[in-house]
Amino acid sequence: MSKEVFEKAAELGKSIIESEEFKNVQQAERAMIGDPNAQSLLKRFHELQQLQKEKQKKGESMTPDETREFEQVQLKFMENRTIKAFSDAQNTFQEMMNQVMKIIKDAGVNAVKK
Repeated sequence: MSKEVFEKAAELGKSIIESEEFKNVQQAERAMIGDPNAQSLLKRFHELQQLQKEKQKKGESMTPDETREFEQVQLKFMENRTIKAFSDAQNTFQEMMNQVMKIIKDAGVNAVKK
């Protein structure tokens, strides 16, 4: 295999982890981990999500009380600034990565056409 390909891949990886998008995700993640309210919401959200999956596997539905709580937790989850900042940072990073993958794909397509 081409040593140059691996070297360029290592350069790309380094550029990605040095990008503002990646740094913003890390910073937002640290903020979320340090926010007890966000952690509590995340924990309860995942518990209710797991309950919903388990009930679906059994062909059951969540009770009205469980559904109401799940909806309330989802709303609080989406309204929490720390969680929202993390989600926004992740989305921005993912958009960058999608663009990187498109550039790589397009480079391969263009190379084949030559």
